[in-house]
Amino acid sequence: MFKKLILPIITAAVFLTAGCSNQAEPGREQLETSIKNILEMPTCEHIYRDIIYIGEEEKFLFFTTVDKRLLFAIDIRLVAGISDTSEISIEMERAPDGRRSAAVSLPKASVLYADADEKSIRQFFIKEFGREISLLDYYDEIDRKKQELLASEDTENLLKRADSNAENLISSFLKLSGIDDVRFRRRDG
Repeated sequence: MFKKLILPIITAAVFLTAGCSNQAEPGREQLETSIKNILEMPTCEHIYRDIIYIGEEEKFLFFTTVDKRLLFAIDIRLVAGISDTSEISIEMERAPDGRRSAAVSLPKASVLYADADEKSIRQFFIKEFGREISLLDYYDEIDRKKQELLASEDTENLLKRADSNAENLISSFLKLSGIDDVRFRRRDG
């Protein structure tokens, strides 16, 4: 429930701080600092439920000596956002009619961390004959699954949502600060 409320809470905090400002028109440096402070928080997170299967079988002279099988599920949490806020910059312009515009240069979002929740492990079945399944076996498979998830299309979609959320936050903040037109440029990184 809290995860669904985080974006509206941040937006409300931005609105409140912008409304309490003593200056009518904040300067470029002040706006850059405010944007960097806003983007220190992650802009997107997702919890993936993954099913993991471990199977190993060894035979000696047609006899099974080792038969290990395990099926379990685990939650893997990915959090994305702008990792290097030092690369954020703003170029401001004022039109002859008094309208203010800003071009914001942002680095692309990246995965801030990927973490498996060990408390979420749900074991469906286990078979151990000849050798036990160790915690190291669990951790190796979980780590392999995390790396697989980080290279997947799901992570690319998460990063696109994180970029979009960052742009929406910044755009809302700048419009509250009296900027009429906001454009974004992305830096690779």
